[in-house]
Amino acid sequence: MVFLLTGSRVVKRFVVNDHVLKMIPLLDGSRTVEQLCDLVGPGSREAADEVTGALDVMRRERLLSVVDGPADAVPPDDADLERHDRQIRLFQDLCDEGLSADSRGIELQRRLRRATAVVCGLGGVGSWLVQGLAAAGVGTLRVCDFDRVERSNLGRQILYSTSDIGRLKTEAAAERVAVIDPQVRVEPVTRRITSPGDLSDLIAGADVVVGCGDQPSPYVLAGWIAAACMSSTARPAPVPHIVGGSYAYHVGILGTTVIPGTTACWQCVRAETANDHGREGLETIVARRAVGAASAPMSGLVGLALTWEAMRVLAGLPPALANSWSELDFWNLRVDTRAIPRRPDCPVCGG
Repeated sequence: MVFLLTGSRVVKRFVVNDHVLKMIPLLDGSRTVEQLCDLVGPGSREAADEVTGALDVMRRERLLSVVDGPADAVPPDDADLERHDRQIRLFQDLCDEGLSADSRGIELQRRLRRATAVVCGLGGVGSWLVQGLAAAGVGTLRVCDFDRVERSNLGRQILYSTSDIGRLKTEAAAERVAVIDPQVRVEPVTRRITSPGDLSDLIAGADVVVGCGDQPSPYVLAGWIAAACMSSTARPAPVPHIVGGSYAYHVGILGTTVIPGTTACWQCVRAETANDHGREGLETIVARRAVGAASAPMSGLVGLALTWEAMRVLAGLPPALANSWSELDFWNLRVDTRAIPRRPDCPVCGG
């Protein structure tokens, strides 16, 4: 008998007898072990031993769901859980693989609904990120931008339409989210971020902060977000954050995820990469173009990758971008990841 584990892409093979072969299709979560034994071999001690032995092996090999009751059961008359039924099934697979401290996927979905995510920047990456988080059922979205919708935004910024031209992006985004899921609470903040101090009230009570703005640059904004989230004045504690979300030409910057006290921080990343290509001490004589090349697939790929990463942080699942710096090559569709160790002597996260 061959088990194909679609979540981990692992294949497990076992030699089974007729009793076990008869038992496997009955494992739908609706029967007790005693009932299984009676159905496989009524009154047979040998059949009962084979059934319980096989179940022990399957449990050790993570071939059994740990959910209580039938895995397909969704509480009746719960429209919110029905909306996210397919996502709950995915979460259940992850719980069964031991990737969550929770045993029920439905609890991960409830975590999302209780969570607050802050998105800094509602442009190419941020618009896809906000739409993705709203569709995923994140309870509160605090969105920050200072800009207005322009016609040149419409080719890649998914939250806006022609009728939004000239409107504040924060207001247009809030209206769009209300259409996607009226239960998502949107807190629009129209503000230009110029320092870490501009973020103190924005990140208060947040469960994750995602930086995807480009003013004055993605790297400067990443530093401000990291400083605010790691500050001793962050309330009620340092805030998990994902920084670097941007793209230019053929490269998408997925960046890094920082879980305070656990992973490498932004300063660890900067220390590791500051002198790449011998840049330290060089003087820039030709600046980057004021406006870079972009398309909807580029901004969408980066934005939705960061959506999945933010969902993992909010649901308590292991982050994929932590302790690393990741970039997506659009031409090859390959993610290049560079390991970034947490430095023991880092003034921000060391010790």
